[in-house]
Amino acid sequence: MSSDFAVSTTKEANAPVMEIAPEGQKLHRKLQARHLEMIAIGGTIGTGLLLRSGGAIARSGPIGALLCFSIVGLQVFGVASSIGEMATLLPVEGAFSHFPARFVTPALGFAGGWNYWLVWALTFPAEMAGIAGLMSFWVPTSTCASWVWSLVYLVPLVGLNLFSVTGFAEAEFFLCIVKIFAIVLFLLIGTFVWFGVGQNTGPLGFRNWSPAIVGDSDKQRFLNIGGSFTTAFFSYGGSELVGLTAGEAANPRKSVPRAINGTFWRILIFYILSIFLVGVLLAPDSPILRAKSISQSPFVYAYSQAGINWGADFMNVVIIVAASSAANSAVYACARTLMRLASEGSAPRFFAKVDKRGVPVNSVLLVAVFGLVAVVAAYASGPDGSAHVFDWLSGVIAYGIMMNWMIMSFTHLRFRAGYLAQGRKIEDLPYVAPFYPYADYASLIIGTWITAFLFVSAFYTNGVDSAVFFDSQWWYDKSWTYFGIPLVFILFVAHGAFKSGFALVKYEDMDFETGKLVETPEQKAENDHLNEKPKNMKEWGQRLWYKLF
Repeated sequence: MSSDFAVSTTKEANAPVMEIAPEGQKLHRKLQARHLEMIAIGGTIGTGLLLRSGGAIARSGPIGALLCFSIVGLQVFGVASSIGEMATLLPVEGAFSHFPARFVTPALGFAGGWNYWLVWALTFPAEMAGIAGLMSFWVPTSTCASWVWSLVYLVPLVGLNLFSVTGFAEAEFFLCIVKIFAIVLFLLIGTFVWFGVGQNTGPLGFRNWSPAIVGDSDKQRFLNIGGSFTTAFFSYGGSELVGLTAGEAANPRKSVPRAINGTFWRILIFYILSIFLVGVLLAPDSPILRAKSISQSPFVYAYSQAGINWGADFMNVVIIVAASSAANSAVYACARTLMRLASEGSAPRFFAKVDKRGVPVNSVLLVAVFGLVAVVAAYASGPDGSAHVFDWLSGVIAYGIMMNWMIMSFTHLRFRAGYLAQGRKIEDLPYVAPFYPYADYASLIIGTWITAFLFVSAFYTNGVDSAVFFDSQWWYDKSWTYFGIPLVFILFVAHGAFKSGFALVKYEDMDFETGKLVETPEQKAENDHLNEKPKNMKEWGQRLWYKLF
């Protein structure tokens, strides 16, 4: 294994045996701190923010959308911190199946792992469908069917992931830089437009907050806000990727905490500020917020108001880059999760194979097969079928993301309780999640409440006074609502009933040693230096840069 540190395989008495892959079948630890930092940022900037956020403002109003994105952002911060605490101590691959099985019950690990795999397996074709729709801005579907573009982008993205992990990481590093630049540029231009630059109307102030929350009654306003949570979950999906990359990080105790520590500020800057600016630039009834064409998107509007005529082309390129980045991450996450499931015996062993470069080739190729779903489904749906495929899949993905976050929050509660029950000290953890246990409780409460709400609100697509029950259009638009969450429960019950049972892993039997990182003296000195208080302005500047970017 390409690495400068050792992994402990010491066993506690009576601890369950956690399988470690043979030396020739391990992933290689080649991801540097800069890779994980960009992956942490890139995971939270994609088509959800750049392509779908306008619809959330139109549905619920500027304050309603801000509320949705703030609540989900709070959950994201708690979940990312919780995963970071576990993954920094135990930087193993396949965290989203491994940790629930290790600290809760094997049935939950099975259900959570397959749910996480499905989220990313569907994200890949969803992003391919999104890219196909964006390409129609330049090439009309009457000239080239949208599904063709899915195929054109699919091949190189899969190819990148068939190289060593550095192929994925370097591509993601570059794509994330483009996304960061575009968002920062939008924030600057949008702020100037808000203060009246390029307009004859003077500063906009808050005149477009009319209404601040859309709806004719309290019930309708409540329904509209709740309906925007799906967009928020889909938009934030991928922010937990740092936990998955820990298994291939060269120095997890340096790079994982660094990538997670800035999560709060990235959410505040890239998401909350973007939603705020769009909300003050455009009224909720603006057709631009509901526009499907990139030429009329809210992010292009700021450029046009500032007299920048190339804004539409520029933002179309940026959103395609964002979708490509998300698709690239989907291939990586899906392949690593399936590899872990296979090594645990929860998937065919064929998918556990890792070549000499540390690439789970068979698992990557299966993701490519799922990517073809976008091509086939879009072709079957007609010339504009990619847009329909994207809308349906994004709903399923949003629910799957929420379930995975709740599973990891509950797992972290068990992890910390078991860690303390064995007489271990919190100060010995290489990274300590802040606001424990309140962040985990908040995540579980938010997820439970939103799940119940979305289950009910799915029937009120035409308003609070006009419920719709299972007509053909409902199935076409909303059937995804009842697909993802029941699947997790079915997988959990099936595995528990026929294989592992439902008994929780006892605190005293939890294994905190297998896969534990043992630092070299050089790594320990480097990490200790990072934990010291900055001594001068240069070091303060470097720390600030790492936190933000």
